[in-house]
Amino acid sequence: MVTLVRGVFTQLPALSEMENADDNKEFILSNSLLAHQQLFSESNIHYLTIHSGSEIVGFIILAVELELKSVEFRRIVVAKKGLGIGQEAINQMEKYVLEELRITRIWLDVFADNTRAQHIYQKLGYQQFDTMPYDNKILLLFEKHLH
Repeated sequence: MVTLVRGVFTQLPALSEMENADDNKEFILSNSLLAHQQLFSESNIHYLTIHSGSEIVGFIILAVELELKSVEFRRIVVAKKGLGIGQEAINQMEKYVLEELRITRIWLDVFADNTRAQHIYQKLGYQQFDTMPYDNKILLLFEKHLH
């Protein structure tokens, strides 16, 4: 079973290391430890650590956009792939957004060449609503309305 716990500042070095692992950094714009520390201090940012048993196996970063009544699902990093941990964590994150943040819209962007992530997001009910160029690549924008 996967659980989400609000992240703490002292976990940032381990999370940054996880994010910069070779099998993660090709699909995301990774941050330095300093960037994570600065981001963590912003009041609208929520770091959620993904736990499998007592082990931290990943994390999620959310950015609350109160004026838009939405949450940007900014990042998910999972150290152990292919076990369904990411999908279960996303389901838990949606519950957190709805019940704790009381927001019903989540949006995210994903690189067009990250077909694995696109498949998972679509499987979980996210729908593409736009595209935008980014540094000679294409970002696909997805959203989901929670009930």
